[in-house]
Amino acid sequence: MDDRDGREPLTIYLDIDGVVTTAAFQRRAGQDRIDPASMAVVAALVRDLDGRIVVSSTWRVDDCRPTLVAAGLPPGCFHADWRTAIPPSSRDPDTGGMLAAERAGRGGEIAEHAARNGIARYLVLDDVDVGAGHEGRHVRPDPEAGLTEADGALARDLVSRGDALRGAARRGAAS
Repeated sequence: MDDRDGREPLTIYLDIDGVVTTAAFQRRAGQDRIDPASMAVVAALVRDLDGRIVVSSTWRVDDCRPTLVAAGLPPGCFHADWRTAIPPSSRDPDTGGMLAAERAGRGGEIAEHAARNGIARYLVLDDVDVGAGHEGRHVRPDPEAGLTEADGALARDLVSRGDALRGAARRGAAS
């Protein structure tokens, strides 16, 4: 539980490519370079919402946490189980390489992680469709621009609405 308000801490499922490595920034700075403006939005969400990051990107194959902290995420912001699992269905059967999120079933990977860790309060930051099961919890930035301040405002709104719905459900169950 979150000590500040009795709620479960917010888990933020973070994709990297298209969210903080933006097409526009990579054209200027080079492949796999993290856009500081987009990372600042993620870092603000982590700080403001007391978020815990779970990496749901293909970057999770290696321990990318030091890179993400160097790019601006607060140290210690990662969930204890900091990355979603990499099931065989996430890999190309011919090459063994990671499949693109659309083909790998990213939404299912997130759902499995949430269920395995008992996570009910979460947000998904991903530039691809993660499925109807994450509706009302998914911010889908334009991969050209990455996560923007407007996306950050949407994320805050989704979390607030989700908290209100869960609070109403708890109050109704207690009646």
